[in-house]
Amino acid sequence: MPPATIYHRRVIPGAATILLVTCAATQVPGPAATPPARAPDAAARAPEDADPYRWFDPIIDLRALIAATYVDAPDAAAMQRAVLGAMVDALGDPSSGFIAPEADARARESVSGSFVGIGVELGIEDGLPTVISALDDSPALEAGLRPGDVIVAIDGAATAAADPSALDRMLSGPPGSEVTLLVRRSDGTEDVVRASRRTVSASSVKGIARLDDGWVHVLDPDRRIAYVRIARFTERTAAELDQAIRQMESTGLSGLVLDLRSNPGGSIDAAVATVDRFLSDGAIVSLRGRTGMGRTWDATADPSDLLLPVVALVDRGSASASEIVAGALRDHGRAKLIGTRSYGKGSVQTIVPLPDGAGSVRLTTDRYFLPSGRSVARTAGATRWGVEPDTGYLVPMTEEASIRASQARADRESGGTRARKAFEDVQWSRPEAIRERAHDPQLAAAVEALQGYLDAMEWPVVGTLSGDVGAANEELRAALEYRRRLVAELAETDASISRMRGEGAGVDDPIVAADADLIDGTVELRDRDGRIVGRWTLKDPTMVRGALQGAGVPAPTPADPAEPDPK
Repeated sequence: MPPATIYHRRVIPGAATILLVTCAATQVPGPAATPPARAPDAAARAPEDADPYRWFDPIIDLRALIAATYVDAPDAAAMQRAVLGAMVDALGDPSSGFIAPEADARARESVSGSFVGIGVELGIEDGLPTVISALDDSPALEAGLRPGDVIVAIDGAATAAADPSALDRMLSGPPGSEVTLLVRRSDGTEDVVRASRRTVSASSVKGIARLDDGWVHVLDPDRRIAYVRIARFTERTAAELDQAIRQMESTGLSGLVLDLRSNPGGSIDAAVATVDRFLSDGAIVSLRGRTGMGRTWDATADPSDLLLPVVALVDRGSASASEIVAGALRDHGRAKLIGTRSYGKGSVQTIVPLPDGAGSVRLTTDRYFLPSGRSVARTAGATRWGVEPDTGYLVPMTEEASIRASQARADRESGGTRARKAFEDVQWSRPEAIRERAHDPQLAAAVEALQGYLDAMEWPVVGTLSGDVGAANEELRAALEYRRRLVAELAETDASISRMRGEGAGVDDPIVAADADLIDGTVELRDRDGRIVGRWTLKDPTMVRGALQGAGVPAPTPADPAEPDPK
């Protein structure tokens, strides 16, 4: 298998796209199956088991039928793409998909980390594209897109159930063209966001600020604590990281903050090379496919390896390759993880070109596993996924704090006078100043942890409970807050409707849909406290419809008893 070098910049639906194959792939057959006690009948047997060519017969017949009898001349290329897309969609895997030729060419632009677009990484949650991160120096970041934002519509077209190729086409366009997004924030509010497409080519490795003479990495000169942020993993990451390390070592380096927050992933080779800078031996990551066979990347010893204390920052926007780095460093005891639970992307997609320029297909071919043997993949019903901060190092951030920290970081990385002012406004060796002036409690906790370790050779506790319980508590707390806001908005809407009805306004808005079959249905009556006081089976729906329409207004679903916030 050739080396992995893809950084997929627009759509990563639900799992990591971290492997690129640029030649035709050959499926490796699995081990022979044990013969069943009774041979399956023809209907249950896969068509290709008997005759692989017969599988195509219905498709060929249908194509001929359409070509011969349809009232208009069909678009043969469009039909072919529809068939190819449907075959992959039948897998039921949102991470796999057919890539049309025009989208295929754009996807391969991003191998070098440079492309035309708005610069947003997406995952699919509940059938809707959700922002993993807005790339640095991108129109998406400048427009205010944030991790967790749900893109409801693109240029007025709904995104629900849109496949990856469709999303790619909707977001792509010529430089200078504008795209309008309807975005639902994590608090339930909706905003209209506009961004102009352009060539995005940002640095992969950054410092705490970009001044006229380059990136600044030093946070605490007395203790020689430095900072480096990897925005994403591209083919340039290893060289840029080596350059940053040389710069940091030239002024003295005793401890490092490695910031992987809002890093959507990218090249697995770049991730492996990053981990290898901090390890001299041991496994870094393993891939396994359907047959259980796979590949393992191991660290190699080098005199330039950085064997110093490291704190790695992670959050919900840390996905794919960044989870490989964070997980490997923690499994080997080479870094303390501070922040919140990462995204949970643990599968690998292989992009294979189809013959005759028909496009490409992206297939989930492997899952990756950390040195501990654990997968980070978030699957349906799972209670554990991603990479969690170490126990005692969970440092959550509110939505408001995340926005302010992101804005402050963008100022420092913008260059020029604004960047210098934002950088000089913070005394970076003081954690309290980082919290108050940079609005970043996670970075403040990282500095505090490194200072404590370098001063006393013992890691101080700088956060709260972590692991599965701590991460789940934070997500439950956010969900409860979201529900409270939704209930409050619903109550306000109901009150507004009641007020307008009371003032005589009226529209054709039946409480019960006209086509609803109510016979033998159940009516449930609750008091104002939500307690059920009676249930009835309907035999004459007409009277019930009339009574409800004349004397009732829609009411919100009664809330469950108050739930205490998780501690």
